[in-house]
Amino acid sequence: MGRKLDNMKKILSILILSFFFNTSVNASCDDAPSDGVDYSNCQFSEEQDLSRTYIPNSNLSFISFIKVNFDKSIMMNSNLSFGTFPESTFVRANLYETVSIGANFEKTNFSGSNVTRVDFMGATLIEANFQNANLMEANFTSSNITNANFDGANLIGATWTGGETCGPGSIGTCNK
Repeated sequence: MGRKLDNMKKILSILILSFFFNTSVNASCDDAPSDGVDYSNCQFSEEQDLSRTYIPNSNLSFISFIKVNFDKSIMMNSNLSFGTFPESTFVRANLYETVSIGANFEKTNFSGSNVTRVDFMGATLIEANFQNANLMEANFTSSNITNANFDGANLIGATWTGGETCGPGSIGTCNK
């Protein structure tokens, strides 16, 4: 009887400890978009219309969104790191202080968007469109910006691909 009681105590202790160490709650991939949602590692169907979506402070890291419409969405202070967003649109979206390290934004449209202080370190931005976007203090260190369009974009204070800071008058081009 003593051995069974000892085993029961061990099992009960393990259950109690696992409760204390495993209390994080993550959103499911089918949860509705909202402030602070966690969609990390989710894969969604292509060509969804998520325009005007409100998802600030959210975790979209390692996510797959191909050809998705995020036009006029609010995604500030979110994490899009290592996500896949090729051929998507973020026209006039608010991505203020979003972290997008290593993300794939190939052929993505950010025209007219607020991408102030966005961290694009190591991101793929091949043929991305930043026309008339606000990129003040954005970080492009080690990013691939081949054939990206920065016409009319505010690049003042941005950190360019080689680590240089864009100076005053950096509209459309990074003046170092």
